[in-house]
Amino acid sequence: MRVFGLDKRMLASISAIAIILVSSTIFLVFTSPGPLVGVRVAVYDDHGTTAASQFALESMFRWMGAEVTVINGTDVENGALDFYDIFVAPGGCWCDERCEILDDFEIVREFVLNGGSYFGVDGGASYATSYRLGLFDGVLSADCNGSGDWLLEMNVNRDSTGPDLSDEPESYILFYEASGYFLADNMTGIIPICTYTDTGYAGMIAFEYCEGTVFLSSPHPEYEEGSMRDGTDFWDTDPDPDSEWNLMLKVVLWLVNEST
Repeated sequence: MRVFGLDKRMLASISAIAIILVSSTIFLVFTSPGPLVGVRVAVYDDHGTTAASQFALESMFRWMGAEVTVINGTDVENGALDFYDIFVAPGGCWCDERCEILDDFEIVREFVLNGGSYFGVDGGASYATSYRLGLFDGVLSADCNGSGDWLLEMNVNRDSTGPDLSDEPESYILFYEASGYFLADNMTGIIPICTYTDTGYAGMIAFEYCEGTVFLSSPHPEYEEGSMRDGTDFWDTDPDPDSEWNLMLKVVLWLVNEST
């Protein structure tokens, strides 16, 4: 049988080519580099860091398209940060006597001073306050939401003067663990990213620090509760209806673009 001058073999060949082209297009769509292609991210792992937070942060930054490497304190002391754009500090026990984390913290401060970006969560965020690094000249206060409920709602600052969050939803549900808020005598230049719905205090902040940039979060936006997309089953027994990864992508793009 011939259709418009084409026999069955020609039609079969054309169909096969069409399928290949469509399949190739789909493959390209799902494997195209993410927005952070070319950005080098160092995720810290050493005494005191929480494995689940580290795994989730690795997964999140790889999803963004970044080149992710896990480093430790010895790497930092040996100058590893010279080769990275973002230093990521996971949750963990950064702030007690059991920790041996980054005693040479001046190295990290110099990294940010000279144009690097710092991304800290929970204990990693507290480490960046006046307690140790002094990137944020203030404190991360004690838990402001009590205990027992591990998922809480936070409002998004859609009027942010830093990352453009204007098209973000009004709020997100996040996992928190003894989460607090950031407080300093002078909050000039500190950009709230998310605030607690009951108090209005900022639990996520971003700001510029000399040539570099900083993002600090007391709650855990890296976890995908109810999903293995984050590389860990931590808290998957209590599914979260939304994901904060798109919000984090906007924050990280701002960190990179505003640093030198």
